[in-house]
Amino acid sequence: MDKKNKKTKQNNSMFIYTSLIFAVALILIILAFFGQTNISNLRKAADTSKAIETAAPDNTEQPSDELAKMANIISNLDSENKDLKGRLDIYNSLVSANALAETGSYDEAASLMEKINPDTLTEEQKLLYNQITNKINEGREQ
Repeated sequence: MDKKNKKTKQNNSMFIYTSLIFAVALILIILAFFGQTNISNLRKAADTSKAIETAAPDNTEQPSDELAKMANIISNLDSENKDLKGRLDIYNSLVSANALAETGSYDEAASLMEKINPDTLTEEQKLLYNQITNKINEGREQ
């Protein structure tokens, strides 16, 4: 009975080892299949992107036309920048004049206000200009 028991244990061990080898081989086959599928998809995507790059029409405009457009855009942005800088300078002058009027330096505030042309101001700026001018005049009267 000892020999029969020993043979059964050997058969069980062989079955387990064979099963493990089969399972590992199956897992490797599945991984290889999905790996190959991913590589194929990546190659297709790379080939598609290369095809799109080569099939894209080149810019047919002359370089001088493109440069003229860029120069026009730069000119427009430059004039807009100058306009914004001028408006910022006016707001800075108004804020400085208001701060001087608040501290009681009415003459200095008035000299700043004289540098501002009220005809070129926007509606909001005119409102601030008038308020600060009134504050300066009231402060001088007291």
